[in-house]
Amino acid sequence: MTYTMKRMALFLERLNHSDQPPEAHSPLVASFVAALFSFALIFGMDSRFIGALPQWWAELLVYAVIPILLAFILLYRSSWHHEMRRATRALVLTVTSCTLFGAAVIVAALALLVISCTFASCLDRFSAFHY
Repeated sequence: MTYTMKRMALFLERLNHSDQPPEAHSPLVASFVAALFSFALIFGMDSRFIGALPQWWAELLVYAVIPILLAFILLYRSSWHHEMRRATRALVLTVTSCTLFGAAVIVAALALLVISCTFASCLDRFSAFHY
């Protein structure tokens, strides 16, 4: 059992190792990317299951809770704003993670819009690129 714990600690040390100082890392970018990819994964998984939920707010919770929670965890574990009190830092990080999730939804919507406009403009002669 101790051997497994030592291997896990070694793995976590390798995972967290970086040559750059912690101040050089941006936790906002990592949290935004995590929220964006988790939202895209949840959105693309199974819409029949999520659409079968009885209330609209339950669907919103399924789509929003996991990306916001993931962004909050990444921000909380980073070395960002440790000088604040615990409650104040948690509140600031909660608002920041909700803002990051909103930005991730806007980026995902814009990406879908660009992809659909590109597909619609090439729909009549979609294979025209391949002569």
